[in-house]
Amino acid sequence: MHAAFDRNKKHGVTMQFLAKLMRLIGVSQIHTGTAVGKLTGTKKEVRVLADILREKKNTAVKGMLLDQDWGTIKTAFPVCSGGLHPGLVPDVLDIYGCDMVLLVSGGIHGHPDGTRAGARATMQAVEAWQEGISLDEKAKKAKELKSALKKWGYYKPK
Repeated sequence: MHAAFDRNKKHGVTMQFLAKLMRLIGVSQIHTGTAVGKLTGTKKEVRVLADILREKKNTAVKGMLLDQDWGTIKTAFPVCSGGLHPGLVPDVLDIYGCDMVLLVSGGIHGHPDGTRAGARATMQAVEAWQEGISLDEKAKKAKELKSALKKWGYYKPK
C-alpha cells in the first residue's frame, strides 16, 4: 500500500505518518520501500522509515520527522521488496542493515535454474555482504549467484 498512499505528492498522507500509525497499532512489519528497487522512496526516506519502526527514540530529520520517544511501544520490522534480485541485495543491506525483512520474490522464482537456485543465489548474495566481498568475487565459487548475475546483473528497476 506504500505507493497507493504516497506516490501522488498531492495525496496528503506521508509514509512516515503511516509507519508511525502502524507501529502504534502493533503491526509486526510494514513495507517501507526499496530505494534501489521499483517502489517509491529515496535512500534517506527508507532509512527514516526503518528508524521509525526499529528505534526506541527518533531524532528529527528536517522536513521528514520530529523527535519522538516510543517508550514501551514495541518495534516492527521494515520490509523491503519490489524489483529485487540477488544483484541488489548488498545495496539493500547497506541501506537497512540486518534488522529487516527482505522479500526477493521475482529474483528468486525468476532464476534461470529455478526457485531453489534463486533462493541459494539470494543467500549467497547475503553471505557476500556479510563477508565484505563483492558479488562478483562470491560468484566465482557460487554457481547460483553467478547465474543470477548473468541474468540480472546489478540492474535497478525504475
